[in-house]
Amino acid sequence: MPPVAAREAGSVLPPLPLKAGDPYYFCLTDASAKALATARISLDAVKPNTVVTYKAHTCMRGTLTKGQINTDLTGLTGEGTGGFAFQRDGRRAEFTVPRVALRPDMTGSWTAEHKGRRIEMFISTKVGAKLSLTKVSAERLPMALTKQGADALAGTFGTSPVPSGTPFFEGNASFDVLNTLTSPLTTKP
Repeated sequence: MPPVAAREAGSVLPPLPLKAGDPYYFCLTDASAKALATARISLDAVKPNTVVTYKAHTCMRGTLTKGQINTDLTGLTGEGTGGFAFQRDGRRAEFTVPRVALRPDMTGSWTAEHKGRRIEMFISTKVGAKLSLTKVSAERLPMALTKQGADALAGTFGTSPVPSGTPFFEGNASFDVLNTLTSPLTTKP
């Protein structure tokens, strides 16, 4: 019988849950902050998320509500609280229930609900992403605006302040893997 790839075989182990309640940050890049300011569009948060300054950047701070590392080598998924929004002169584009799916190569897709449908807002490369059996982290992870994201902003404001394909946010996060399965692997004698 020929060998079977882990992806084809399915996982023998259950997914490893991520610790809910940990914060994450979507921080505007310098270029996107300037483009938003030029267009007179401001970043806002959908409760319970907040807009904060983190590492000298304007950011939306959210909280992980659930997530997991798939032990069948298909990547990682996560979901956050609230969402983020952009507003100008009484017009507002809201993006709620943010979700991430990172593939095994650590490239990612970031989606959110907008006007009743889920759209892909951002994509990311593996730059800044780290994964281990005990922690998932990202520091200054470039999140490029997708065509769907640019179209959603243009639908509200007439044009997108940043073209698709341009880094819009930098993601910053550190999530612990819950110690359900890893404790036997990491216990010191």
